[in-house]
Amino acid sequence: MRVFVGEFLCGGGMASTHEDQISSSLLREGLAMWRALVTDFAEWAQVVTPIDPRLNLRVDRMPDSVVCIPLRSGENVREQWLTIAKSCDIALVVAPETDDELGGMIQTFREAGVDVLATDLATLRMASDKWFTAKWLMEHAIPTPQTWAMESNLTASEARRSNGIGPIGLDAKRWVRKPRDGCGSDSIVVFDDWKSACSTMPSNNLVQAWIEGRPASVLVLGGAIEVSDLVICPAVWQHCRLREDDSGNAIQTDVCTVCYTGGSGPIETELQSRVVSLAEQVTRALPEPLRGFLGIDVVLGDRMEDDCVIEINPRLTTSYIGIRQMINENLTSIWNPSAVRNSDTSGERRITGRQLRVRTNQIRWTSEGDVQIEPPLDGDS
Repeated sequence: MRVFVGEFLCGGGMASTHEDQISSSLLREGLAMWRALVTDFAEWAQVVTPIDPRLNLRVDRMPDSVVCIPLRSGENVREQWLTIAKSCDIALVVAPETDDELGGMIQTFREAGVDVLATDLATLRMASDKWFTAKWLMEHAIPTPQTWAMESNLTASEARRSNGIGPIGLDAKRWVRKPRDGCGSDSIVVFDDWKSACSTMPSNNLVQAWIEGRPASVLVLGGAIEVSDLVICPAVWQHCRLREDDSGNAIQTDVCTVCYTGGSGPIETELQSRVVSLAEQVTRALPEPLRGFLGIDVVLGDRMEDDCVIEINPRLTTSYIGIRQMINENLTSIWNPSAVRNSDTSGERRITGRQLRVRTNQIRWTSEGDVQIEPPLDGDS
């Protein structure tokens, strides 16, 4: 079986940008995800993956079953990816939602008949736009922060908090402004004044109530031989920090930015069920059974009734590099047609959401892809 793995940064997505101008931290993050994916798929398939030849990715360290194909400079990256993917049985694309990079690539592949491990089109469109996500969560009675966008009929002179949608955060003291198609913590700004956040909001941004609590996330996989199969991975903490705005605008002294620094997990057992509950609400409401990866970002409040879903990511997330170290199975084997049945002939797949064996080690990772495995606590084995 041949599997195409295309990661945006490593695979030439920045081909029009000089290599010296590519963020080294983003490249390390992309490199970590790319190596993790191709290594896991290579355990049971031949992996074919495009690479940017300018980046010196040390492909000599890859498993023998990984075929790296350098992209040709000056030619369309999407077309080159498609040509490579057509020779494979399934394809996985890791790209940002920004400027429809992810959606455009998946649509191109599917129109050409490539079997892509990705969500259905409706889910992809919903999750790629955070305003659409907020409205979708509201429509399905899934708790989410109060949210405003230009479509809320906001104006600088006539902004009303009653125009927002979402039941959580009505008494918020801070507000978050971010791009509707943003990826990670890119361009996220926190305001102490709601009117300032809304009145200066660009048309492609939205504002959400800041929810007090602990940010967490959960990665969900779906789409084996029976497309209703679902794997809910261990929930993990997201580590973020606030820093004062460095724009030099002396007027906005109440502004700071959010920086994602990494994550850790698995989270405490008693809190896992709260994250899983939110994840199950999301997956049950999807228009079609999940195929591929889905990342769900949440905030856990002091009380269960304060828990809410912040965002839905229709793709693999950075947490994969840590989650794969928390369990004893290869997560990608859910798509391995040669491992469909258990030896007990029960008809169940080798991996299901209820059968993941989670290790007792705490795993920590940075936003740049460095992973640290801590020893088990005393008494654990």
